[in-house]
Amino acid sequence: MIHISTVTSKYQVTIPLEIRQKKGLKVGDKVIFQYTEDGDILIRPIRKKTARELAGSLYREDTPYIPIEEARRITQEELARRIDEEGKYFDENSGS
Repeated sequence: MIHISTVTSKYQVTIPLEIRQKKGLKVGDKVIFQYTEDGDILIRPIRKKTARELAGSLYREDTPYIPIEEARRITQEELARRIDEEGKYFDENSGS
């Protein structure tokens, strides 16, 4: 399956309907753009976890309180660093 999109003057592209439906993408979802070793670009959705799924998984007594927006910023920066340095990504299909 091949789809073609045009880059707009604001450097935006439209993800074709068939792909949005197949991957379950909705308005506001985030995606990762990743270079492969052979120079191709992969676009992968970042799946959001619910609070219930995350409950207790990050708790540590010695961790200071960080406001949620700051925690999100730190998390996004760390994810970008890992993708850039290690070429790794995390989604529900990777098993990571």
